[in-house]
Amino acid sequence: MSSYASIEDKANIDVVSSNLKTLLNNPIAITSLTLEEKTELVSSLIFDLDENGIQKKWNDDVKLLALQALKTLGRDAKGCDLLFSELGFKVLLYHATILPNTINAVDKPVSQEALTCIANALLLKESTRDLFDRYDGVLNVCQSLKDTTLSIKTQFLISRILFLMTIKPSQTVVKLVDNFGIYDILYKSLCVHVSALSSRTPVTETSPITKAMVLNEQLKFLFNVMINYPKVERDGRLNEIQNSSKFEKLLQPVIDVVLKIPPPSPLPLGPPHSHAIHALLNFPVAPHKKIWFPPEKKSQQYELLDQLLEILKSMIFTAIQGDPDSNIDRNSKYGVDFDEVITPLVALLKKLAEEDELAKTMERNRLLPDDVDRSKPLEKGDSISARLIRLMTSVMLPNLKDSVSELFFVLCDQDANVFIHHVGYGNGAGFLMSRNIMIPSTSSIYNSDKSINPITGQYFEDEPPSLSDMTDEEKEREAEKLFVLFERLKKTGVMNVVNPVEEAMRSGKLQEMNDENKDDESD
Repeated sequence: MSSYASIEDKANIDVVSSNLKTLLNNPIAITSLTLEEKTELVSSLIFDLDENGIQKKWNDDVKLLALQALKTLGRDAKGCDLLFSELGFKVLLYHATILPNTINAVDKPVSQEALTCIANALLLKESTRDLFDRYDGVLNVCQSLKDTTLSIKTQFLISRILFLMTIKPSQTVVKLVDNFGIYDILYKSLCVHVSALSSRTPVTETSPITKAMVLNEQLKFLFNVMINYPKVERDGRLNEIQNSSKFEKLLQPVIDVVLKIPPPSPLPLGPPHSHAIHALLNFPVAPHKKIWFPPEKKSQQYELLDQLLEILKSMIFTAIQGDPDSNIDRNSKYGVDFDEVITPLVALLKKLAEEDELAKTMERNRLLPDDVDRSKPLEKGDSISARLIRLMTSVMLPNLKDSVSELFFVLCDQDANVFIHHVGYGNGAGFLMSRNIMIPSTSSIYNSDKSINPITGQYFEDEPPSLSDMTDEEKEREAEKLFVLFERLKKTGVMNVVNPVEEAMRSGKLQEMNDENKDDESD
């Protein structure tokens, strides 16, 4: 398959085109290339694609095939050292038409394929990010993004490149904000895509790259910029300016993603809404309260909060059916990690509750109502509050467990007495202990006409029979539940636990009990 390197007349378009098509149509043969053959093939393609190489005699179709071959070979970094070197990267920048002194990017398949190769290189080899910056690549792609006639595919590739260039704090982030006015560029682009995706007229898109995909990349890029801009060291000190007012204009289009674009189905917390929520976590509430909760909307002032609570309810009702640790396989059913996906939304609700009193009251009324059913333990039942309380003791969803506990503590005005009143000792004590918060005495918690079990929050009179009052069948069912719980805990690898039921079986205690029962029956 390295026969490309041995072609004598590479100015012959038909020969070169045929060879490259054969190469691209045989992926198995590509993966079977030896390291030496792959290195030779990559080197030949780069030298031929050089600004002064034989590519000057090729048409765009052949250039596109050569770049596609480089893209395919470059998916595995082995044997591609030259591609990721300054020479190789400069070749890609040349065909992407984003080298210095380039006026406008040429929006055509050749430049798009070069941009794809660049994005792959930035992902695979961190050193190429310095090369991209050295040749003013960030400035040039930012200038290109201003062009409203740019194709969706090129917008997507540019946005992906900017996302990759801002993954870590760097001077690139500073230049984007302080010198390139990226907030203005992003504002215009976000508004265009949000408007298109929220339109009642269906968006007809024939390309595999869609407006929604561009919006996703730009929201991820915005998140990177906002989270890394304050962390960059400038003038020998860490810049402490959090969420500069330069970003203020971007808040409204990000909110509009949540309010105006129909949420995905069946899980409403998918892209672009999930990316918008990540971005919203970086905007302060107090300085921009009129944007978060516009007073001129009157009855719809807290429309955003209502929508966030509806999304949370939908996600929780999907993720938490019974015991949150018993139906963890729902992750695989929906192809998402609920612990990872829902946690940022809970964190955002906590942020809003901390910075706006009315938002806190509305959240408390929806998530921790006072008129809760206490005829059963607080974590039992199908209500949103019961499902969330069950998460507070989850082993399999540790991030969601912590974020829900923190949200509830804020909704309870960070008062341990109120907190325990709403969730019960058994569900809230672990959180309070982990935060070194003194656990209140039972006498100071409940004020009710009926006696309440402080552990479960349930009325004593409605509690099921104690162990001593259980039948043998009921005891066996409880033992089975305990066995399954400990087996699940062992599988997580979080801690090394001994299943007490299994240990009892090994020690013969269960057998002894059964023998005793038989003796009793014979008597």
